[in-house]
Amino acid sequence: MDNMPRIVLVGRPNVGKSTLFNRLTGSKNALVAPAPGLTRDRRYGLVRMDGVQFEIIDTGGLDYSLSGDQMARLVMDQGLKAIEEADIVLLILDAKDGLIGPDKDIANRLRSYKKPIVTAVNKVDNSRSEGSIGEFYELGMEEIIPVSAEHGRNIPELIKKLAGVAVSLGLNAAEGQLEPINEVEVESGLEVPADAPIRLSIIGRPNVGKSSLFNRLVGEPRMIVSDVAGTTRDAIDTLLKRPAGRDILLTDTAGIRRKARVSDKIEKFSIIKAIDAIKACDIALVVLDAVEGITDQDKRLIGYAEEYRRAVITVFNKWDLVQADKSLARLRTEELKESKRFIGYSPHMDLSALTGKNVKRLLPIIDEVYGEFIKAVGTGRANQVLQKAMALRSPQIAKGHHLKLYYTTQVAVGPPTFLIFANYPGLVPNHYIRFLENQFRAQLDISRTPVRIIFRERERRK
Repeated sequence: MDNMPRIVLVGRPNVGKSTLFNRLTGSKNALVAPAPGLTRDRRYGLVRMDGVQFEIIDTGGLDYSLSGDQMARLVMDQGLKAIEEADIVLLILDAKDGLIGPDKDIANRLRSYKKPIVTAVNKVDNSRSEGSIGEFYELGMEEIIPVSAEHGRNIPELIKKLAGVAVSLGLNAAEGQLEPINEVEVESGLEVPADAPIRLSIIGRPNVGKSSLFNRLVGEPRMIVSDVAGTTRDAIDTLLKRPAGRDILLTDTAGIRRKARVSDKIEKFSIIKAIDAIKACDIALVVLDAVEGITDQDKRLIGYAEEYRRAVITVFNKWDLVQADKSLARLRTEELKESKRFIGYSPHMDLSALTGKNVKRLLPIIDEVYGEFIKAVGTGRANQVLQKAMALRSPQIAKGHHLKLYYTTQVAVGPPTFLIFANYPGLVPNHYIRFLENQFRAQLDISRTPVRIIFRERERRK
């Protein structure tokens, strides 16, 4: 929708911004836990509530007293960029902490942006606690709205206030004029909307350069990039709009460590979110560190993508640091081949997110892989493939039974999924299933996508 208001959430760490973001957007996309500093990057969401519609940006906590800390400075830079983008600033304060010095610093600095400020005091869980908000009027705000993001208290009043400010700015906050993104559901049939974006998740261990690669693809430093492992705690979605070809919905995920080695509760949440991102994507872009080489955890990440039948593109980041050493480069290539033995069909690229080398070559590969991932064929063609495959290698006898495969039909895309009717579907061995998958890939010219084969018993004639 043109002229839709954009509102940014700002405040100190742990005042409940992400909880309010989730409440307003009706999602659980932002990680929420009683620990400060969870949100480090900008997160965008759409609010559609009570006839009002606007875009909202969640930011990391602002704390000017920590400006000398590298990570705090990076978080603040992201927050300040979000404020510059926004039409309205929603300042969140904490009723339980009361008014403290950092709140005053933030309020004073916000005034320099010359943008409307709506102030809400969070964690006001009942009417008795509303009396404690009087001290916040010291900030000089005309109106302060007591809310409870956790319990939904006074959220309609907050929405009404934001809409009123938007209208006063000449912005259109009326709901119903924005078409939602059409997303492709796994096993949704053979029809993929022409305007559905390619859902691409960038996954990898901590500190391998995922956010740097994300920024290269997006074309702006939206994600915080630093040499501190674990910078990205959550999964961040950004829609990359392209004049030619499908748009790409990019998800940059937190680095996934081995679960047994993760003691921090927040890191465990991050792992869950990252695995969820793998399940939901069309293509998993697995980022590997060319300097450190492939670890067991890298192999596990590739295994997750293979398990959930996602298309996979692997990349060696920091390749510029190893390419001059031919023996090391050869070693990395051999490691890669071994780690991808079960998904040898997936393409690979060596690149440098820092210098940008080969990054532009990724987009055509993403388009090609996605085209194969959603390819549909007719039933006649699918059965030709099955018959040719069985002519090359007949199903073996299993537990004394002669296996018969009668016919097949494609039932879904994303990935191409074929239903094969058999006399004993539960006895088809795994190695023969892999053979059939390879045959479907080769004969249908979909060599870079996973293929799913489902067996079902043919109804017996009476």
